[in-house]
Amino acid sequence: MQTATEEELDILKKWGRLNEENLKLIENLGKTWKEDTPEPLFTHVESKANEIWAAAMQEQPKKLMSWRKVFRYAAAILIFSVSFFWVLNLADRGKTEKEDSTALASTFILRENLPGQKTKVLLPDGTVVFLNSSSSIKYQENFEGRERRVVLNGEAFFEVAKDANKPFIVECLGIETEALGTAFNVNAFDPHQIGISLIEGKVRINESETSSKLATLSPGNQLLINLATRKFFEQAFESEEVIGWTVGKLVFSHADFQAITSGLEKWFGVDITVKGNAPEDWQVSTVYQNQTLKNILTDLQYSKKFAYEINGTNVTITF
Repeated sequence: MQTATEEELDILKKWGRLNEENLKLIENLGKTWKEDTPEPLFTHVESKANEIWAAAMQEQPKKLMSWRKVFRYAAAILIFSVSFFWVLNLADRGKTEKEDSTALASTFILRENLPGQKTKVLLPDGTVVFLNSSSSIKYQENFEGRERRVVLNGEAFFEVAKDANKPFIVECLGIETEALGTAFNVNAFDPHQIGISLIEGKVRINESETSSKLATLSPGNQLLINLATRKFFEQAFESEEVIGWTVGKLVFSHADFQAITSGLEKWFGVDITVKGNAPEDWQVSTVYQNQTLKNILTDLQYSKKFAYEINGTNVTITF
């Protein structure tokens, strides 16, 4: 692993001192990078490391380092060493630098996961997003303006950084979930229904077009919205069933055969072909953690009689 030189640490030190936002972003990135997460979660922070390093380098003479070298070592430099945290300690917060930062152009960032891929994304404000497979989020690079808006397709769990002056809003299929400092899950995999589940804090749920309020949730409750009729109801939920996927748990609760095959396809990134007629009495409730597709299918065979064949990303189930 590459480590930062004194010259490189000094560059990042000066950039972090330019303002509180820079320092906060560096510290949050370090926490996210160092945090251990079980498979199949992956931490995608390398691109943000490159952005930070690029911004810091804009304050330096061009002769310091070639861009090829910058991007080769940016990720390694930002796996923060003890010496780097030392130069950005609390004593540095009161110091100022006379250099002016160069404003970065406002752009939108799209993060997409393929089937079978799960990632953890650090947003510009320090919010952490667990993005499920076959899902995507789109957000403004620097969250300019009066709000922090994220557009979601699929499913994601949000640990929202607190900012009372700038509400955090998740827009998904015409429904807006607004929070200040909250942990909640939004699931829109079902084309007919969206589910919003609150773990902690408080969220307000609105219609996007009319801004009319649908509900304000308390922790432990979820709102299920029929996207065709716009009818909704609130209910309690089991935390493991809703956010178990963020810690590598594949959870089935009274799942029928269609729900099981769909869940396995998204989880492992495979295509499942069914031959014969599947029994209609599937009501599977179980939790799989750190299990291979082969182990899960073998386990399911004990209660349901079928044969299976795995050929790369193609799976055939025969009844």
